[in-house]
Amino acid sequence: MGCENINLKSRKIRIYPNPELNKVWRRWLAACRYCFNQAIDYQRKNGRIGKRKLRNVIMQSNLPQWVKDSPCHIRQNAIFDAHQAFSASRDAKFRSCRDRQQPIKFNDCNFSQGMWYPKLVKGLKFIASELIPTSCEYCTQLTFSKGQWFAIFPIHTETTKLDLDGVIALDPGVRTFLTGFDGHRFIEFGRGDIGRITRLCQHLDDLISRVRLALSRQRKRMRQAANRLRLKIRNLIDEAHWQIAHYLTHNYRIIFLPTFETSQMVSRARRKIRSKTVRAILGWAHYRFELFLDHQARTTGSTVIKGSEAYSSKTCTHCGHIHQSLGGSKIFKCKSCGNTLPRDFNGALGFMLRALRDSSFTVSDDGVAIAALSSDYPYCVA
Repeated sequence: MGCENINLKSRKIRIYPNPELNKVWRRWLAACRYCFNQAIDYQRKNGRIGKRKLRNVIMQSNLPQWVKDSPCHIRQNAIFDAHQAFSASRDAKFRSCRDRQQPIKFNDCNFSQGMWYPKLVKGLKFIASELIPTSCEYCTQLTFSKGQWFAIFPIHTETTKLDLDGVIALDPGVRTFLTGFDGHRFIEFGRGDIGRITRLCQHLDDLISRVRLALSRQRKRMRQAANRLRLKIRNLIDEAHWQIAHYLTHNYRIIFLPTFETSQMVSRARRKIRSKTVRAILGWAHYRFELFLDHQARTTGSTVIKGSEAYSSKTCTHCGHIHQSLGGSKIFKCKSCGNTLPRDFNGALGFMLRALRDSSFTVSDDGVAIAALSSDYPYCVA
């Protein structure tokens, strides 16, 4: 097991400021939002200019006193963000106090002694959910998301290649999040867990429907309860993603993962599944898991190979017969040879066979030439 190149990743930590510090940060947040919107408005009227010239124009304009009282660097970074947003799209939108995520970006020199601008907020403190550094050599960020504060620190991460030789093929689903086959056994990840997510979603639906009938005094508390419920659902899904990705990348060198075209499956014009199944598919967030698995694989040296899973559930893994009327059956029973297997197991095994066939490689005279036999597999690793 050896270490190679060193990269950076962001560490997100939940923090709890005291009421006075929360007010200060909210004022800084409002100042950043004001400068960002002023910069967007100026570029809409006068066209795109250099970011430093834009900074000088906005910073030297007639800003309100409460904006001038905020630190200079965070206002400057907000203006740079506006320049970047307008460069990416001329339809860049203004920031709103109702945005789900609102950032305050700091320079590397703004964080010291475990606090941002310690001289300006002297005596004010916050509590962190885990240990935070006392200083940081990189730019840091505070994010206000759905009523919660998060601190973001860039940290060094070492890519450590583990001595692994296992191969696994995964079959995504709804009743079971993932079903895997590694050549020796079948593994089910998240079997039946969608039931708990569904119950929470139903409770959320009931809460939202009662908001309209509630008195004005109760509506705010009910909306806050709905936001907490949404956050709980998101955290449960993320926790499942992290644990599954950690297990896969620490036990297998090659991971075959099908491209789960969720957006096409849930499209109203093309879908053949009911709304309950659509909600379950979207709730599992398969694409978000795919991104996290790619990230986790880079830290351990594992390789994620993506390909098509077309007909993997319908094709018999014993004789190759295609079961056209499989539908939503939980059990696959071949009409040709009588082979019987749980549907998800058959899908995982079928995808493994297809992946091994399509990701074959040939050996040339001057070395190993890796060439996929199918366009569904853009690369593979020997």
